[in-house]
Amino acid sequence: MRSPILEGRFTRFARGKVAVCCLLLCFISCKEDLQVGPVEDAGSPPILFTSERDGNLNIFMMGSDGSDPIRLTAHAADDFSSDWHTDGYGHTIVFMSTRDGDHEVFAMRTTGMWLQQLTDNARRDGFPRWSPDGSQILFTSDRDGDLELYVMDADGANPRQITWNRGEDIGGAWSPDGSEIVFASTRGSSREIYFVAVDGTGVVRLTNNDVFETGRVAWSPDGSRIAFEAYRFGSADLYVIDVDGRNEVQLTDHPADDRYPVWSPDGQQIGFTSHRDGDGEIYLMEADGTGLVRLTFSRGLDVIDSWRR
Repeated sequence: MRSPILEGRFTRFARGKVAVCCLLLCFISCKEDLQVGPVEDAGSPPILFTSERDGNLNIFMMGSDGSDPIRLTAHAADDFSSDWHTDGYGHTIVFMSTRDGDHEVFAMRTTGMWLQQLTDNARRDGFPRWSPDGSQILFTSDRDGDLELYVMDADGANPRQITWNRGEDIGGAWSPDGSEIVFASTRGSSREIYFVAVDGTGVVRLTNNDVFETGRVAWSPDGSRIAFEAYRFGSADLYVIDVDGRNEVQLTDHPADDRYPVWSPDGQQIGFTSHRDGDGEIYLMEADGTGLVRLTFSRGLDVIDSWRR
């Protein structure tokens, strides 16, 4: 991995009216933490992202056009790699944080001041992803000595290991029906993309390229394609492939790293993070790689995390 925190760790207010969300912020006014208050939708689904624009890594939200980024956490520790789920209580965000001294998974609800630590382990737990129905959370942990995939209940109970491998299993993403998980693994001669059932059975290899395929893997909302990143020509570029392993298409081709693909909820676009401006910004393109648009313009690192379903 390129960095020890984000798939090891990430390599490092706007004013105005929010175009896609109407946000009523209820911040706790203490330097240790800020949490967002009630959120009401008024347009297209917003984007969660991690940024170090204020000095360390925290969770932000912005419109899907890049408008009006709003800070959701403010802690002396790093908060990053977030995902959210919408249910009868509103929007619940899970994220990775170092606020207890090591890497753990936390959850917070945007309908009020509620924060819960979901994991408590001496090793690193992180990169959480909600199951489509919100009943489970996929996460990565090295509690058995190397990075493996685990699933736990939404309240942090019943963590169970679903991969067992001496290499690293990372970047997991749920299938739209919640039955399978796609991930990157070094269990072969190179890092490749695999599928596994949620109960840990039926591991199937998707790619066989003998190159370094790493970082986040993303399943399209319609279940037909997988987006991933690969180091094939000296830098990371983004690719998509059908779930049967056919029709691989390279979407980006730039000497700087393009990483962390995220599908739009309708599957028509892909957001990603690129270092082509020098410090890591968030970009958007059509699902075929055309129509590139830059969404963030900050001096600190910005990494796209989740585009709400």
